[in-house]
Amino acid sequence: MEQEFRTRYPGYNVLDKWSSPDWDDQTREVVRKRLEEVPEIRFFTDAEARTLAAVAEQIVPQPDRDKSAKIPIVPWIDEKLYEDSRDGYRYEELPPQREAWRLGLAGIDEAARALFDGKPFVELDPLSQNVVLRHVERGSPPGASWEKLPAARFFKSVLSITIVKIYYAHPLAWNEIGYNGSSSPRGHVRKWEGGVDPWEAQDGG
Repeated sequence: MEQEFRTRYPGYNVLDKWSSPDWDDQTREVVRKRLEEVPEIRFFTDAEARTLAAVAEQIVPQPDRDKSAKIPIVPWIDEKLYEDSRDGYRYEELPPQREAWRLGLAGIDEAARALFDGKPFVELDPLSQNVVLRHVERGSPPGASWEKLPAARFFKSVLSITIVKIYYAHPLAWNEIGYNGSSSPRGHVRKWEGGVDPWEAQDGG
């Protein structure tokens, strides 16, 4: 049974700040693009995209949203890889990012098939998908792809962190954590610990 999603900021909608002094035109444009200009899939194959979408649903589940209303994650990762936009560093034991993602997604599917009677990851129930990802997280998944890619490092330093970053770059996710977005040009006044300005989300938890 899926758990009901709860937020400490019920009723908060960061988009209510659209015309307020909190945001300048540059901030509005960044937010608009995130909401309206979701990239097409150009790097991942259809199978890879479906696998990644299922993985993302395990790492940042969105049970309170209809499919059409879910925060898009795969398209933004795809764009990063299609454009080969890099972070400026790479762990020594990992291959280049494009290769790492292809190997990692293939490896997740290989592990699923090995652990669950030949079924691909996308056909597993959520609990079984979680089992597969636990194997990857702990560095013990079956599959030939993992001979070329350290599973635990990939899970921690590439897969999960990228999914979480993409998720929390979306205004819907800001609502969940009471994030105000860029407070420019207004800025913040109450900067002490626990200080909350009147125009920020108020904790209703």
